Amino acid sequence: MATSVKQIKVNDGLSSKEQAGVVKLLKHVLADQHVLFMRMRNYHWNVTGPQFQTLHALIEAQYDQIAAAIDDTAERIRQYGEFAPGTLKEMLELTRLTEEPGVVPTGREMVANLVADHEAVIRQLREDTKAAGEDFGDVAVEDYFTGLVQDHQKMAWLLRAHLEGPGL
Repeated sequence: MATSVKQIKVNDGLSSKEQAGVVKLLKHVLADQHVLFMRMRNYHWNVTGPQFQTLHALIEAQYDQIAAAIDDTAERIRQYGEFAPGTLKEMLELTRLTEEPGVVPTGREMVANLVADHEAVIRQLREDTKAAGEDFGDVAVEDYFTGLVQDHQKMAWLLRAHLEGPGL
């Protein structure tokens, strides 16, 4: 039998409505991070070709970075007194990214897909950043999202460099 844990109301200067709005944004970001993480793991495991070692290591470094961000995002949700979603079903319901089950692209396609995913996350985070600040008055989450945008910009750039010029 499941038990209920009593949540203590957080009194941080935001209204309950503002807190709920921020938590909703954070849950969507968490789900997006999970889907991107799983795509990166899939690509890390299944990359082949002449750039195997380079891409294998680069993708691993990026999914490690996303794993740390996942933990930070989940902990931010907890800071508002809410529980973070923790099942794959919840992640798939909340994500704004799409999956491609059973598809194993070439190394070049993997890199292009990851660049597109990072850029999709960046665009969504820009909207979330604006909402966190303007709609919900939460400068802390606004700042957090800004940092995530910067992280994804760098990851996209590192991947994009593999698509430019000769190579893959």
